[in-house]
Amino acid sequence: MQEERVRIRLVLVGTEGEINLGFIARLAANFQVDEFYLVSPQASPSSEEAKRFAANGAYMLERVEIFNSLDEALAGVDIAVCTSAKTGQRSDVLRHAVSVREFAQDIAPRYGSIAAVFGRESVGLTREELSKCHLLVHIPANPDYPVLNLSHAVAIVLYELWIALRFRGQLHEQVDSRSLERVYKLLHDVAEKLVDRERFPAVDAAIKHLLWRSGMTSGEASALYQFAKKLRRLVEECSSSDA
Repeated sequence: MQEERVRIRLVLVGTEGEINLGFIARLAANFQVDEFYLVSPQASPSSEEAKRFAANGAYMLERVEIFNSLDEALAGVDIAVCTSAKTGQRSDVLRHAVSVREFAQDIAPRYGSIAAVFGRESVGLTREELSKCHLLVHIPANPDYPVLNLSHAVAIVLYELWIALRFRGQLHEQVDSRSLERVYKLLHDVAEKLVDRERFPAVDAAIKHLLWRSGMTSGEASALYQFAKKLRRLVEECSSSDA
């Protein structure tokens, strides 16, 4: 069986510096990024400074696609991972993270396309933006000073993905992300009916993290879908009888 290279989409949200943008374009060329997307950038990919720091990777700046929303930039990928220097306490489920190495080696090979999302140099990604990703990835560093320069963080993530994903091994069955989305939608609906409004965002994030981190097979996803479908029906029936 021929092995197929996993497609990588690099997504930068609100990038502020043209020097960083140039360095990242160079990295995108170094590590064979397939798609280079910018969401509401403050820095211009057509600037001379960005081109100069991109060096021989300047052609990636010409391929950049610009979007007004993160939702648009994430359309069509199997799994989207946000990156953050901040990891949450036990109660902050949205910021529960896996290390970049764990993601690259154990989770990413099961997907056909991956979006790696990076935030602004000054403030990173908002909680709303984090909630749009399936997983949060972090780069372990000095806990007293864990914040890396944006281009350095991109370099580490792309390097780890390059090493792990040059070709997807035959031992990994590719996950059907559409099946995961179907299961997630059902469990999302169930949680929305059963969980109080204050706790719902944490439960919803936990469901999403669990599904996309699991690497379940298509058969497992199908079985879970049938279970979730029946569970939603039971919840709806109970809600109707209580009304």
